[in-house]
Amino acid sequence: MTTRTLKKQLHQAIDDMPDAGFLKAVHALFKEYSVNYDNGYILSESEKKELDEEKRLHLAGKTKSYSVQEARKNAIARLKK
Repeated sequence: MTTRTLKKQLHQAIDDMPDAGFLKAVHALFKEYSVNYDNGYILSESEKKELDEEKRLHLAGKTKSYSVQEARKNAIARLKK
């Protein structure tokens, strides 16, 4: 099941749910998850240095970059192999 399909199904289930208590519980779960997801990981110094180096190389034109569309096209092509 794709993420998009899952999201659509969740939206529909929430729209059709008459039980306010259940909806409050789902809301609390989402709220807790988003807080932990956004703040749950701290980069190490070596990871920061690696990202800074990748950024420097990118800005200097020494590495190739891809648009979102190009990345998706490449990913789909690799999945089809």
